[in-house]
Amino acid sequence: MVSKKKDKQNKIVNDKILTQSSSRHKTLVDNFREKGVCMKGNITTRERCFVCKSNLLHDERRNGCFCPEHPQVGATTFIVRFGSDIYRRFKNYQQATQFLTGLRYKTGEGSFDLNDYRKENPNGFRNLSERYLKKKTKKKSFSNIRNYIKVAQKHFEDTNIKYINSADIDEFLFDIPGISEKTRSNYKSTLSDFWKQIKKWRIITLAQLPDFTEIDIDVELGYRNFTTWEEQSKILEKIKEMAINPKQWFGIELLSVYTKLRPQDLLKLTEGDIELDPGMLYIHYPTKKKNQLLTVRLAPDHIEIFKKLKDKYPALPNVKFFRHIDGVSGVAKDAQFGEKYFYKAWTAACKELGIEGLDLYGGTRHTTTTEIAKLEGKAAAKKHSGHRTNKAFDRYCQMDEKESSDMAQFIIKRKTGADVLEFKKNAK
Repeated sequence: MVSKKKDKQNKIVNDKILTQSSSRHKTLVDNFREKGVCMKGNITTRERCFVCKSNLLHDERRNGCFCPEHPQVGATTFIVRFGSDIYRRFKNYQQATQFLTGLRYKTGEGSFDLNDYRKENPNGFRNLSERYLKKKTKKKSFSNIRNYIKVAQKHFEDTNIKYINSADIDEFLFDIPGISEKTRSNYKSTLSDFWKQIKKWRIITLAQLPDFTEIDIDVELGYRNFTTWEEQSKILEKIKEMAINPKQWFGIELLSVYTKLRPQDLLKLTEGDIELDPGMLYIHYPTKKKNQLLTVRLAPDHIEIFKKLKDKYPALPNVKFFRHIDGVSGVAKDAQFGEKYFYKAWTAACKELGIEGLDLYGGTRHTTTTEIAKLEGKAAAKKHSGHRTNKAFDRYCQMDEKESSDMAQFIIKRKTGADVLEFKKNAK
């Protein structure tokens, strides 16, 4: 009798010790509860007990999922469930615990973003940068912006935008091979604008906005090759001879005479933008003048050519003047000329004539500006070209005042038949 009473007392003491020991052992749950952190989510498994086929239940004190009837049977793979949207598999319990802890912590501090964990990865660099490009499609510099972003997409791929820091961006910018510092600066400006945009979308906060390293640009703008009016005329005649569509030749002819015009300006020209009497062109939103109107007064010969082409290829006022005609392979009738259509015709003609190193700008705008400066002085050439600053004008007119020594050198080269004159050019 005494023995039974003693055994009962010992059992009570042991239970009390076990309870005290258990209360001193703080689990992850205990710590979270003490600090008031979110306890949403759980760790589960799809495995079952191989003895009784029961579900294996999560036991945080034992760090795993176990059978309630056969405690020695534990899971080897784990699943984190967090609300109805997050379901993630893990190969070990430690990884599952770390992931769930992170979710709970972010929820507690208010920084949890479900998009960071979606399968389609909406906060990934590739997805957000594509969204950014859609917003920039109407920008005049869109083709350059798209090129910069595409290169960045190959580097960052689907990395969550919140995990890309200033060091990562610097590594990308300064590892791009074969580009000038000016181009590197353009990459930086595009990425900086991209990050500012995603901040406006409230995907990142001001604290998450990375700093961008300043890129020093200590280079002079390059100079193009140019030729003479005689050589220019030969090339134009060859283009006229080779062109199926006379408007291809006529567009380049206009570029060679009206040096304020650019190829992109001509592509914007509609039938209604041409006024034959008194002979004017009206270019809306020209390349170098945002939200302005560029007017060009035509010479009588060009008014006649415009009249003949409009009579031969009639169209409504809102139709682009420089458009394709029947008989040109690979393009639809009345489709607008492409950005490089004039350039391709110029290059092909130069190749036929054996002329190298002379591009469309150099052979038209730059050549004409320089020839005018030779005959009438730089002031007249600058007025005709439409340049507003001397620095920009000097890149196009590579001819100093008549009394300078450069003029003498030019005459020497002209006498020796060196029609294509090469000036300094920066390596890209």
